[in-house]
Amino acid sequence: MRKTTAAFSALALSTIVLTGCSAATPTFDGAACDRDSSAALETSVKVSGEFGSPRVTVQTPVHSGHVAYADLITGDGRAITAGSQEAILARVLVNGTTGEAIDAQLKLWSPESAAAELPGINEALECATEGSRIVVAIPASDLPEGVAPQIGLDTDESLLAVYDVRYTALAKADGEPVFNDAPGLPSVVRAPDGRPGVIIPDVAAPKKTVTETLLQGEHEKVGDGTALIRSTSVGWSSRSVEQTTWDGTLTGTDGLPAEVADAVSKARVGSQLMVVVPSESGDDATVYVVDVLGVIPAELVAQ
Repeated sequence: MRKTTAAFSALALSTIVLTGCSAATPTFDGAACDRDSSAALETSVKVSGEFGSPRVTVQTPVHSGHVAYADLITGDGRAITAGSQEAILARVLVNGTTGEAIDAQLKLWSPESAAAELPGINEALECATEGSRIVVAIPASDLPEGVAPQIGLDTDESLLAVYDVRYTALAKADGEPVFNDAPGLPSVVRAPDGRPGVIIPDVAAPKKTVTETLLQGEHEKVGDGTALIRSTSVGWSSRSVEQTTWDGTLTGTDGLPAEVADAVSKARVGSQLMVVVPSESGDDATVYVVDVLGVIPAELVAQ
């Protein structure tokens, strides 16, 4: 992986945000949330089954000329407020004419990653809330080339997708800033999307592990749960980013040092942590900055 200078990365951020506040009213990328639910689509499709296991019955064949969606259930949980924000979604795909099942999955999607698979899905997921059930109609002509015939759709038919929003992770740590005054430790700055930049001081690396809470989250405790995180590691001596998950999907703590995993287990969702882990030789260290963005519900861990 190509390394970049951590201090330069931090200073190159167009806007530095030093707080982790969140708006009381949900917005999507700064714009007011406004769901454009289709009443016509709602009457054309019946979705039954327990939440997380939707069963779709087509009442009237759906032949939509554009992407449309309907909120069949509106949840009262956390909203999806950014294009890269991920949620655990149970998704079922069916033929919009016959109701024939095509595919079913349970995985992490964001509006951006979902739209990369099925164009226009981002419109249906923007501002959607945890606990919601959403049906989406996608014209066969909008699907990537070759997909429609592969799944048995004629050019004038539509694909139906039903999403149950099982759990919504945070887009970034939103906790309150914590004052830390320990000398000789790195500084962390944040871009508007939460991506951290790390500035290493011109002093020797600490000989013992140091853990600081930079933002104190106020959501659920991690404890023994399976955390969803974004992390960045920076070499103390190299001052270079060695690893980051900010360009991919959310991860757990697998592969991170035990000291980092332990700090995450003691945190609340919404927290940002900095853990400095010395090298075995004691003459260098790696700085880990971790945003704790969710905890997979226990009932979904084994699925």
